[in-house]
Amino acid sequence: ILDGFPRTLEQAKALDAMLAKTGEAVSLVMAFDVDPNVLEERICGRWIHKASGRSYHVKFNAPKSLQGRAPSAETMRDDETGEALMQRGDDTAEALVKRL
Repeated sequence: ILDGFPRTLEQAKALDAMLAKTGEAVSLVMAFDVDPNVLEERICGRWIHKASGRSYHVKFNAPKSLQGRAPSAETMRDDETGEALMQRGDDTAEALVKRL
């Protein structure tokens, strides 16, 4: 399963070359028609605990520390360790526009 890959022409060419070497082929492609506003809400609300990879979301899987407050470095804490959560640099509305 290739999720979000390839994103560039260079990646697509590398995938083609790899598949040609192994005699494999892409057998199915699925495209989802999703409202861009829904995508933005999902991406911009995502926070992660870098050390463990645990993923949270301000609406769909909020950490206990949020308690209905606005998300920030102070209010977004990992449920297991209490350490600050972070947002990935590409979890922004601007990055989403480029992806789409």
